[in-house]
Amino acid sequence: MNKYIKCITYLISKKTNNVIHYPTTAYNSIYTLGSENYFNHFLNVYNILRKWNCDEDTCFAGLFHSIYSNETSATVFEKDREVIKELIGSQAESYVHQFNADRYQNKICRTINFANVLSKPLILVTDDYYDAKDTDDFYFYFRDTVKWGFIGSGKDLKNWRKFNYSVDFKNKFEKKLRKYTDHLLTNYHIKEFLKFDRCYASGNPYGTVHEIHTDYDEPYQGITVMYYLNSNWNFQLGGETVFFDIFKKDIIKSIIPKPGRVIVFDGGYPHCARDTVRNFNDLRMVITFKYSIKL
Repeated sequence: MNKYIKCITYLISKKTNNVIHYPTTAYNSIYTLGSENYFNHFLNVYNILRKWNCDEDTCFAGLFHSIYSNETSATVFEKDREVIKELIGSQAESYVHQFNADRYQNKICRTINFANVLSKPLILVTDDYYDAKDTDDFYFYFRDTVKWGFIGSGKDLKNWRKFNYSVDFKNKFEKKLRKYTDHLLTNYHIKEFLKFDRCYASGNPYGTVHEIHTDYDEPYQGITVMYYLNSNWNFQLGGETVFFDIFKKDIIKSIIPKPGRVIVFDGGYPHCARDTVRNFNDLRMVITFKYSIKL
């Protein structure tokens, strides 16, 4: 029997499709978007690793990554390691065993965990990532100092209308934000898998166009890091970043642009900035870092 079919048959025999998997991570702040059963979760992790062209042992380790109890789950589907070795081989099973002991201990484990945290649309949120002085410094620098350009006609959905600034990291505040981003991605154990693409700041007054868009063609191709730059914000002002489920045709999360807040998300999912209220007389500002996933 085909190895993959044998594994799927085994997972069904363990009733993994009847047990809910609630996404959890060791990250400080996280919005997990929904839940699913373990069977679908195992398949999603496997398919992401396949999409990344990982070797067979890594992919099958991903398929069984939480088959034993581990640091974030008390669910146990199997206690006999020999059973798993018979299904996926000794090397792949050793990765599963290592992952359950410490998912960050080596690159294979970290790769499986990266696929694990991306297996559902995911938004990682960190509040008060820097202090009040940084918040004011960044706000006044971007609002009053940078040379904003204006792009787009806004006549149809193929055009942007916003103020735009391409970041070149020559200024000390831009350098500091890149340093903060490197530190954040390192803490999330994903920096080693990312290749920097570009960075830019955006500014939107009331009445500009905010298209629903993706930063990458599809999920699992790139990571976006976005900082909210305004030094003060009231939720009544609007301006949320909204994430969409294109299959359910619904909103899956809406994020208020609070000062000092940074979000890290899979750039392959549709999102947009909502307009501010009419009497908002400032720019809603963000700085965005984009990274391709390169294993």
